[in-house]
Amino acid sequence: MKAISENLYERGKSGMKYCRRRIPAALLAAYPPKQTHITRSLHTSDLREAKKRLKVEINQIDSEFAQHRTALKEKQALYTRKKLNSLSQEQLKALADHWVRQVLLNDEQLRSEGLDDAEFDGLGARLEQQRSELGRMLATGRSDKILPAMHGFIYLCGLDVEMSPEETRRAGAAFLSAVVTSLDHQRARQSGQVVNTNDVAPVVPTPKELAASEAAKSSEQGPSWDSIFAVWRDYVKNRPKSTTIATQTPWRELQKLAAANGVNHPGDVTAELMRTFVDEMATRGLAVVTLNERLAKIKSLFKVAKGKGALAVNPAIDTIGLKQNSFEKRKQRRLPFDKADLGRIFSSPIYNHQQLRSQGQSGEASYWIPILMYYTGARTEEIAGLALSDVVQDPVHGWYFNLIDRPSQDDDLFLDEEGAQEKRPNADGQTKEQWRNLKNDKSIRKVPMATELIDLGLFRFMDAMKAKGQTSLFPSLTHDWHDKLSGAFSKFFGRYKVHVLGISNPKKVLYSFRHTMKDAMTSAQVESKYLKRILGHASGEGSVTDGYGAADVPLQALMSEFRKVKFFPIAAQPWQPGKGPVRLKKPGKSEP
Repeated sequence: MKAISENLYERGKSGMKYCRRRIPAALLAAYPPKQTHITRSLHTSDLREAKKRLKVEINQIDSEFAQHRTALKEKQALYTRKKLNSLSQEQLKALADHWVRQVLLNDEQLRSEGLDDAEFDGLGARLEQQRSELGRMLATGRSDKILPAMHGFIYLCGLDVEMSPEETRRAGAAFLSAVVTSLDHQRARQSGQVVNTNDVAPVVPTPKELAASEAAKSSEQGPSWDSIFAVWRDYVKNRPKSTTIATQTPWRELQKLAAANGVNHPGDVTAELMRTFVDEMATRGLAVVTLNERLAKIKSLFKVAKGKGALAVNPAIDTIGLKQNSFEKRKQRRLPFDKADLGRIFSSPIYNHQQLRSQGQSGEASYWIPILMYYTGARTEEIAGLALSDVVQDPVHGWYFNLIDRPSQDDDLFLDEEGAQEKRPNADGQTKEQWRNLKNDKSIRKVPMATELIDLGLFRFMDAMKAKGQTSLFPSLTHDWHDKLSGAFSKFFGRYKVHVLGISNPKKVLYSFRHTMKDAMTSAQVESKYLKRILGHASGEGSVTDGYGAADVPLQALMSEFRKVKFFPIAAQPWQPGKGPVRLKKPGKSEP
């Protein structure tokens, strides 16, 4: 079947449409073995009609899922799922033993109720088929097909486990072995052998009971590694699963190192052990950037644990990583967009007569952010946070932007100089205007407006926003879990760049516009202090390198230097409201 959109598929030359919906892992136990999807014909080949019927079918399936959830909850009345970050060896063995016992008890009850010849023969055939298939999976080390059943059983055991890919593979292999063992016992009964359940699968603590026992034992000695990680995970619960796993990796590495040095609890970690941790990562040959990122995750985790009262001290507070030398930085440095790149970007469907836009929250920002970055050299977040009031006209010198300096770790324009670290406020519950007002005046810089922006319809766009009662240039943008307004657009542009524009060089990203602007100003022989002022290269509390703060740069001189810049002409059509969504080539993914 060919996917048309989410849950909508097409089959055969007739073009008959189908609804296909994945069964949630927690509900797999309610369906026949190996069934992972519900597929139902919509009985039409007409796309418009199929979409209408699809909504009805999805509602029916959702209702079915709800019924199954209710039934499972009734079976799980004794269980309250316990969150775990991984399964220990003891918990994994308990899971396997519990499976074998439950299967044999159910088999025992089935046989005690009596089987006729057809039922007996059918059971025997199923057991032989399953043993053959699963035995081959076990022999070849391919346990991936058993994972849905494993996750469903873990759920029924009252556990909620978030495992890494490696832990999932290990758990899958152990669970598959238990399933094969249970089949062998059932086959022995099928041949007439006496297999006593209590002998081959005695009563054992459930995985949940064992986890509770381990937690109680650990709490007597101090907080466990899992409990500290759970504190952090609860604090950042809105972060993506990938981020949780990326943080869990160095946490597990530190745990292993601690155990090797006789430290069994995170509360006993010392500053010396943290230094050893950094040295150990360096010895393994981790790149400086990767090493520092992992250390930052550990420091953040300890910081949250201390702030929440789970730990008395933060042993990593004074631990420093490795400093990247200039050569290493240059190898990772972003490249500017050349004329060919600019031609591709600004003649693409967003900027040509099609006037397409991102399907998600980026909307009109997908037209304006690259253009504004090209003509100002500003950072993405600086553009995303623009208010209508930030576009200012000086009665003598002309139009300019008031931009709030937002230095970023992505800045690499001036490799030999330190950029200021942005101190972002917590934006929870704050409007964009309130958030902006937390900045002091020294952090605002003036950037002249290129006349090309007027020709492209910037003022018309601003009038459209004012007519809607908006105060921000891009009101649809919202803060992501990094507290960034530009996060959704950055993700969209990254995919658009590759799948629509065909620009696959990883060193050419949104920040390449800043490099393009820097090169243009350098070619125009713009004086260094003005170049740095326009690009917002700051050091300390908002003062610009060479000692030129906001008040020390005359607007007249800034405008005069900016007029030297000759921008490469781009093919972008003047702004019009978007006429439709961009369709990226990569299937199965929607834009933010």
